[in-house]
Amino acid sequence: MKKNDRQYLFLLAAAAILLLSYLMPEGGLSREAHLVLGIFFASLTMWITIAIDWPSLITLLLIGFLPTFGFSKTLQSAFGNSTVAFLIFTFMLVYPLSQTGFVRRCTISFITNRYARRGPWQFVTFLFTAVTLMGFFISPSVLFVAFMPFLEDICQVLGIRKGGKTGNMLMMGTAFCISMSSGMTPIGHVWPTLAMGYYASATGEAINQFQYMAMGIPVGILLLIALLLIFRFLYRPDDLSAIDPNKAEVFKDSIEPADRREKIILAAVALTVFLWIVPGLVKGIWPQFYATVNAWTTAMPPLVGCILLFICRDQGRPILNFREAASKGVLWGAVLMTASATVLGSCLTNADIGISDWLSSLMGPVAAALPVTVLILFFVTWTVLETNFSSNIVTTTVVSAIALSVLLAFPKGSVSVAAVLCLIGFGAGICNMTPAGQSTINTVAIGSGWTDTRSMFVWGGIFAIAAILLLSFVGYPLAAMLM
Repeated sequence: MKKNDRQYLFLLAAAAILLLSYLMPEGGLSREAHLVLGIFFASLTMWITIAIDWPSLITLLLIGFLPTFGFSKTLQSAFGNSTVAFLIFTFMLVYPLSQTGFVRRCTISFITNRYARRGPWQFVTFLFTAVTLMGFFISPSVLFVAFMPFLEDICQVLGIRKGGKTGNMLMMGTAFCISMSSGMTPIGHVWPTLAMGYYASATGEAINQFQYMAMGIPVGILLLIALLLIFRFLYRPDDLSAIDPNKAEVFKDSIEPADRREKIILAAVALTVFLWIVPGLVKGIWPQFYATVNAWTTAMPPLVGCILLFICRDQGRPILNFREAASKGVLWGAVLMTASATVLGSCLTNADIGISDWLSSLMGPVAAALPVTVLILFFVTWTVLETNFSSNIVTTTVVSAIALSVLLAFPKGSVSVAAVLCLIGFGAGICNMTPAGQSTINTVAIGSGWTDTRSMFVWGGIFAIAAILLLSFVGYPLAAMLM
């Protein structure tokens, strides 16, 4: 069947789901609530089978016909919220960084220091640490594609060949670390931003950048350590001892000092991160300052950073070209889906529509009988399993919607809903078992010849189990303490 024919088939399937939801007897739900559920499942069908970009416009169109929302409120909720603005400005801000030699320079500084040259495992540790740190603020797909050629250069210089266990480990570890880092911070990363946005939309309370990163970064560091232990004591590459990390010294000759353009870009990014983090640090000391900056929303700092890059010039040209950044730097598919998924999440949790109350009455007695720890483990496991076979954004949308509907019915203080939503945002980045989990990273890694589908599935699965345990039993208590 041709691609266009399959597309029409899936559109018909989505339409059938919508029609079925309209024709179903009301039961415990209103007709509008049935339509919301129909839109939800029809959207999931299109996002999973067709794409996440233009089908999101269909979602917005359908929600616009709901009496409770209407087109004015729908479009305002979708495009007038700070989450969408935050993504657009952050994508534009970090785009010029990917055009510089920052990725190569940063990696070389890590793998050629005297500690990295002490032995093969020290070298591997610093290599994985480098890509993880860069993944804090660079899109995972962009970082992986930019890093791939340099990783192959590293393997060539160190005499690492395709088909060996060391080359397989380096490729898998790079993919795992870059994907994981996309859950460690919300800086330019869609799924943590989505989860935080859903929580704010449902409760009216915000999770700030500092709170998320104070949980995400420590848990990510523990996961990186767990990954290194898995590779060293379970995977055990028999050819790793043959490499000489000192050979990487040759890369120092290729390092060019950061030019004026790169320094300005790094300064703008640093200022943005400063404005995100510092207010949370001084919340208890200077509450007025925190309240003022927090009211500016998370979209303000990257907006300031972008404006600085538009104004500053190097060799007579602006550091950031608006047309280029808007067309090449902004992942518009992710932005559109974030917009439609945000308003769809509002529909699912809207008190007037009643789905949240219905789910709470249906699942509440079951959930109430379970310990909080089991519920947290359930939602984290669901997130990590689904994200390995589905889109990260779809996973975040589905699990967040259900988690909010169930957990908000609990007595206040019995469970930290904000902490659970942060775990969902993080868990969506643990996605390397199958090509469907993170299509760009996983398919490129497998297609490179350095690793294969079986290795990614087996070792990605073991890494996923470690992530589930650490997120549930370390991440939740830490997040609950901070929020």
